[in-house]
Amino acid sequence: MVSFYIRFLLLILIWAFILYSSRQSTDGLLLLFCAISLSIYFVIPIFKKKLIIISLLLIITILYAFLLDEQLILFFLLQIVLYCFESAFYLQPRYYRSLLFGVNAAIFIFFLLSVSISIDLTAALFILTILLSLILSYLNTYYFNLTDQTQLFEQLLDEYRKLKRQSIKNEEAVRMQERTRIAREMHDSVGHKLTALSMQLEILLMKEKNDLFQSMKEIVNESLEETRKAVRALKSDDVEGISSVIQLIRKLESESHLRVHFTTKQGVLSLPLSNQNSIVLYRVLQESLTNAMKYGHSREIFVTLGTSPLGHLNFEIKNTYELNKPLHEGFGLKNMRQRVEEAGGKLEIFQLDHTFIIQGTLP
Repeated sequence: MVSFYIRFLLLILIWAFILYSSRQSTDGLLLLFCAISLSIYFVIPIFKKKLIIISLLLIITILYAFLLDEQLILFFLLQIVLYCFESAFYLQPRYYRSLLFGVNAAIFIFFLLSVSISIDLTAALFILTILLSLILSYLNTYYFNLTDQTQLFEQLLDEYRKLKRQSIKNEEAVRMQERTRIAREMHDSVGHKLTALSMQLEILLMKEKNDLFQSMKEIVNESLEETRKAVRALKSDDVEGISSVIQLIRKLESESHLRVHFTTKQGVLSLPLSNQNSIVLYRVLQESLTNAMKYGHSREIFVTLGTSPLGHLNFEIKNTYELNKPLHEGFGLKNMRQRVEEAGGKLEIFQLDHTFIIQGTLP
């Protein structure tokens, strides 16, 4: 759609030419028409029934042509074309075609009643108005078809996001059920059998002091403790380390129109991240992806996790960034840098070839 400022400037120029051309005979009627026309033009967007207000504007404009000097007809025709162009973005095609039919009928009657316009010029001008009407009608139909397709796409995208979120929730629920089932079986089967074995070894040790029995009992107790830890871990719903990053990416992809290219290099998935560093990594990725959604030029984001020769975690987040202005670290980036440095790591933020890059290291 053509910018409002351009359309308004055209309208002002047309009125300036009309007032300038009729400066010798300017009266209150022309100024009144000018004031009414501009007033109606500005209130079009706030009216719900735009067909009525646009029809009123066109009727008043056509009355100018009937009542005022016929030498100004060209300017009034330009006004009518501008108003018809404006209404192409407001009225549905069936109403818009009716409006164009009425405008063409009024213009044709005006040409027939005009004595200063020859028949040949009348025919040429009428054919021109018909062609303009066809072009405007096509523009109106194309615009509303495009609008309908955009709305349909947004609805489908919204439904897709809802289904994706629901799919993730269902998957998490199924996973938790499976983990709970495995934890229960480990507790009821392996745990009970190890407990029974430990008690039998205790009875044997009470009857006879034997280093072998003592060693076996210690191994059984260690196995029992490890089994209890595994059961507690399976029952827990907390996600830490790289798994939390993967879940974050899946969550953001499901809730927004993002494409995250996630790359893990050798050794990353087995890194023993502390709980503090897991939280820092999660928050850094969360802030980076949020910034990319807000300020990025495209919806593609590249996330890479790797390891350094010292065994530290390296991370890099990249996305395209079209605005050519100096880098300014806001609250989010400053908070991100502070988090990483408090965890003993380093963070670098820079722009290179229309690419916004965040690189960092965590011990």
